[in-house]
Amino acid sequence: MKNNKAYNYLSLFSPLDWISIFYILASAIYICFGLNFLDNFLFHFLIRILLLFFIVSLAFIAKKNPTKTILFLKNLYPLFFLGFFYTETSYLKNIIFKNNLDPFFFNLEQNLWGCQPSIEFSNLMTQNWFNELMNICYFSYYILITFGCIFIYLKKPLQSYKNIFIIVLSFYFYYIFFFLFPVAGPQYYIQLNSIESTPPHFFGKIMQYILLNIEEPTGAFPSSHVGIAIIINYIVFKELKKIFYFILPFVFGICFATVYLKAHYLVDVLAGILSAPILIIFTGKIYDKLSFITSNNSQNSIQNNN
Repeated sequence: MKNNKAYNYLSLFSPLDWISIFYILASAIYICFGLNFLDNFLFHFLIRILLLFFIVSLAFIAKKNPTKTILFLKNLYPLFFLGFFYTETSYLKNIIFKNNLDPFFFNLEQNLWGCQPSIEFSNLMTQNWFNELMNICYFSYYILITFGCIFIYLKKPLQSYKNIFIIVLSFYFYYIFFFLFPVAGPQYYIQLNSIESTPPHFFGKIMQYILLNIEEPTGAFPSSHVGIAIIINYIVFKELKKIFYFILPFVFGICFATVYLKAHYLVDVLAGILSAPILIIFTGKIYDKLSFITSNNSQNSIQNNN
């Protein structure tokens, strides 16, 4: 009887819940290794307690009252956490390596290409229209994440569970890599004045604000912008072919824009391209392993509700 009761409690949580709980707990343990020099670590522990409380509460609410709104929130809530977890990688980045690894990547770029591609690319294409195009492509990344996941969920809810799981877990893997192996990127390592200068057009001004106020000096290698964009495009190709060819040019544009805007080294982009299929396969297998736990979770409620 006790085992059945325990299983019923465990079945409240979806694979998405489990990986979010794991990331929260694993990163909390990692913070413990830096308690001697990290500032405000109690704040980060408090945030984790609140997030865990939110996940558990939402699981119970979804079980008892599986409305479409509640289930929508339950299957998409990690998207709202990703921004905080990204900025936190800058907080956690120097627990193992006290200094960023940019000197290595700067020299690697120089040895591979004989130059710094991010500098050469931006110096080669100085036209205002091209600058704005690159900023549009870079900005499209944020739209792909938010509206891509929501659109997949609304159009194909049953297929969306695994797909959103793959996207979110890929983010978690990227974030873990970012704070274990910190690389800031050319815009921070190479002292340039391009970020301070005012861009001429609308999206350039938006991206300047994001780069100066939201982006953190971390998370350059591998490029999650490129990796996640490719993963989302793969999912769209598999599930929603009608919009695949609309998204595809932006994915290509993101690959170029990350270098042009000096957010990434060229090797970061190549690593992002290579990491995408690995993460698709690996995270998909993890979902399949976890899904047996959730046979009675809220996803069945969605199926019944639809």
